[in-house]
Amino acid sequence: MTAEFMAAHASGEHWASISSELAEKLERQGPISGGLAFLYVSEVIAGDMGSMLTFLRSRLGIEFWVGASGVGVCGPGRAYFGVPAASVMIAPLGEDSFHVYVPLRTDADIDDAVLQEAIARLEPLFGLVHADPAVPDTLKLLPELARTGSTYLVGGVASGSDKGSAQIANKVTGGGLSGVLFAGNTVVQVGLSQACSPIGPVHRVTEGRGGIISLLDDKPAYQVFCDEMAADENGLSLASGGGAGAQAGTGRYHLAFMVPGTDTGDFVVRNLMGIDPQNNLLAVNDDAQPGDAVRFVRRDSATAEQDLRRMLADLQRRLPARPRGALYCSCVARGPYLFGTENREMMIIQEELGDLPLTGFYGNGEICNDRFYAYTGVLTLFM
Repeated sequence: MTAEFMAAHASGEHWASISSELAEKLERQGPISGGLAFLYVSEVIAGDMGSMLTFLRSRLGIEFWVGASGVGVCGPGRAYFGVPAASVMIAPLGEDSFHVYVPLRTDADIDDAVLQEAIARLEPLFGLVHADPAVPDTLKLLPELARTGSTYLVGGVASGSDKGSAQIANKVTGGGLSGVLFAGNTVVQVGLSQACSPIGPVHRVTEGRGGIISLLDDKPAYQVFCDEMAADENGLSLASGGGAGAQAGTGRYHLAFMVPGTDTGDFVVRNLMGIDPQNNLLAVNDDAQPGDAVRFVRRDSATAEQDLRRMLADLQRRLPARPRGALYCSCVARGPYLFGTENREMMIIQEELGDLPLTGFYGNGEICNDRFYAYTGVLTLFM
């Protein structure tokens, strides 16, 4: 009989009571015989992650662990924000079917003999990655890491407290990209929910440098923005040159960079950091270059729920059987800030897919394939 995935989540006043409750919940689900464990803790107890890991490893007898700290953590139908909490899932996988890798900081780390030997042995097609927000430049390693065995990556950027963010790669660590690569015969299905709906057509950046865009389709960028906001029946009506009104509207509107080569209209969302009506400029938190294809998008709760249910329905159509376990990496700007209550997002997933063993976290950005996203939810189902 195939061993089952197990999951548990808990909250409390102290890391020790949380760890004990997690262990008790997992032990009640049946015998635990090794495998790979995922551990996510809320940032308020990120400094206690090492103690939790030591306790759970000893109590459960599991050697291999991956995880991170996040603004929030989640389990089946439940999420926790701003309180001490943790979520665990045990995947009953053989030791020869995965490889936990320590933080990668440079190209040379990807070429390391130990990692390359594991890649040659596993021939991975899927991997999990956790990133440290203190060293954002390591996100540039994602494409190269993904090319190792044509690996499809999912994951997110950790979030920490004043004690720093934390990652787990068999021990508490940090400073780069860490995670786990799975053998090529590991079967997963992945869904991405953007929480944003496009408004207006796709534009070309005709003049821009760094994070400043001056021209879109040879027209003043700020004017293009105002025209599309005014035409958006669900948004704010912005008059041309209405600086004060436009500034109020930028919180729900963002700029999306279209992903080259995709036939599904995929895009990555970036924040509009500021506008300059006098000089017709837009500021975005990414490097906008002439020739980039972009479009404006709107983010709101109705769109977020609609797109999440769309993603879940699409996943269900692709499922060959009932999933064994699930991993969810979501954005800190989602959860209660977008869905109204802290549990709503996870309840929707549970409503659509049933009561699956699930773990995950809310971080400072999400990773899907070889790209860094924002405002998204990335759901991985293990088959």
